[in-house]
Amino acid sequence: MNVSPCLLDRQLEEGDKIPGKQSNHGVMMKWSLILIPVLIACSTPEEKALRAAQSAVESGQFSEALPHFEKAMTRDPQSERSLEAAREGARIAFFEAKDYLKAVQFYTHLVMYSNKPEERLAAQKQIAASYFDHLTDYPKAVIEINRLLSMIQDPKESSEYKMSLARAYYYQNNFSQAENETDEFLRREQNPEQRFDMLMLKGNINLAEKELSKAITVFQEIMTKYPERSKKENVALTLSICYEEMKDFKNAIQVLEEMKAHHPVPEYIDLRISRMQEKMKNQPGARGRIRK
Repeated sequence: MNVSPCLLDRQLEEGDKIPGKQSNHGVMMKWSLILIPVLIACSTPEEKALRAAQSAVESGQFSEALPHFEKAMTRDPQSERSLEAAREGARIAFFEAKDYLKAVQFYTHLVMYSNKPEERLAAQKQIAASYFDHLTDYPKAVIEINRLLSMIQDPKESSEYKMSLARAYYYQNNFSQAENETDEFLRREQNPEQRFDMLMLKGNINLAEKELSKAITVFQEIMTKYPERSKKENVALTLSICYEEMKDFKNAIQVLEEMKAHHPVPEYIDLRISRMQEKMKNQPGARGRIRK
């Protein structure tokens, strides 16, 4: 039986005039059979898409749910229904489907259209995390972290993301920009834990650029200022590598000898010392070296 939705209210109001009027129970049963398909027919496309998405989620078909969330999100981007689809789509894409590119799409919608500052900030953090931690797309991570930094008010949070920004440049082998970010951070930030991390990054940047004297100075500073954490992080081992790169095997061996006492695997250090000693013997002009 087909009933036009626009006639439904009038027909229900005139129920007493329906020929062959049934009991109240019979009338309710009759009209419930009409109402269900009519209400479904009256649903908006967004509501239908959301129902399909939720059905897929309940069945554990997370990836199949995402196109439905996207459809519900894009028809009227500023509506509350669209924002609801973006929120749930982002959650499912990021945490369940592990589809981080799709998650970025949903989070971007929230950044653009949500009227809640805290929601926009949280969404931008997830975009930055998607590119930096999960997709390892460091060029895009740089863009999104810079965008995030313009939104953050908390100095402590800002410091954390500035560290990530410097690392994102480093992972792209953009050492000059990474060092600029590191130096700027070190001029302002006094937190010991963060300073240790950024000094390590600065030393590794110098090592990667073969600026070995600079790297040695940085690692020596770290070992002097943060002796306990330096032991845990094996900073001395990195310092010995710098000396080895410079072919200063004597200092490399001295550093290794000093760290052997507190290293968890001293046999490994002995092996490195033996290798350094062998390299010293093979240097041009070394005593006992056999010339061919």
